[in-house]
Amino acid sequence: MGLLPYLNDPPVFLLAFLLGALGLILHNLFQAWLADRYGEVAPRRYGFLRLDPRVHLEPLGLVLLALLGFGWPRFVPSRLPGRKGAMVALMGPLGFLAAAFVYGLLARFLPYPFGEGFALGQRLMLLHAAIYLFPVPPLDGARALYAVGGLEARRFLDQLASYGPVGFLVIFLLLSYTGVTDAVVQGLSGLLATLYRALGL
Repeated sequence: MGLLPYLNDPPVFLLAFLLGALGLILHNLFQAWLADRYGEVAPRRYGFLRLDPRVHLEPLGLVLLALLGFGWPRFVPSRLPGRKGAMVALMGPLGFLAAAFVYGLLARFLPYPFGEGFALGQRLMLLHAAIYLFPVPPLDGARALYAVGGLEARRFLDQLASYGPVGFLVIFLLLSYTGVTDAVVQGLSGLLATLYRALGL
């Protein structure tokens, strides 16, 4: 689900794109914060603890955010091993899910075009949270598995990574067209709905 279909509604398109970009930054901030807490110095050294788009955002990732509804930021530099490395990686999807929660909450109370823009932004963040959980390099799910997995798991991930962007794109399309991605998005959406109900919304 790209943003291009919304070009005929420029305010909604622009707001959703900005919210998507903000979500990419939050993904990095969540990872950088935990890595910093674990004693990793690189995120702070390279500015990943700051809310600076120039540090976090990657031009091609922004272009594909508009075209495909899926983008990526620059990777947070962290080489923590084991459980700590896995936790840092999984903070990325958690950042997307937190953004989706806030966007969906605001969408309930804001008028046009803000309500529509935030609702679309929520759908983008749920899609990102779902995709980034998959153990496919260079996604966070793969980084988490690489940190805690055994030798065979690492060899498998290295083999997947050897196919580069083309391999990732093929897997991304397969997951989308087979409905796997939609199923995970629906599961995450149901989780947020439960949280909203718990808040009486």
